[in-house]
Amino acid sequence: MATETYIVLNVSAGIVEEKGRDPIVYASVEVANMRGKDQSTSDRVSYGSPVVKLNLIDESTGKPNIELANRLRHAGVYGKPVTFEGTFDIAKKKGVEQITFVIFDAQLEHKPVAKVS
Repeated sequence: MATETYIVLNVSAGIVEEKGRDPIVYASVEVANMRGKDQSTSDRVSYGSPVVKLNLIDESTGKPNIELANRLRHAGVYGKPVTFEGTFDIAKKKGVEQITFVIFDAQLEHKPVAKVS
């Protein structure tokens, strides 16, 4: 299993139900890649960390992992680096084959809850 660290920008999960269609289940995160990507040419400069949308998948079922999305939300990971565990896969996006990282789990830092006086 590979690990990758990304800064979490958005966690999204749920079920979309449309009349006359099967429900669509989804779970994903939008992240900023922490490694800079240089796309500069001689006359244009583009350097930075692109936003990437990655799927959260339950490894045992192969279906979207809403539980992991909820764990990320409750851990308050927005804007923080999180180390994800998963595998690299080749996927077609807009007709172009690209390498994508499929997330199965995340290493979350748990802190004790502050006592209320």
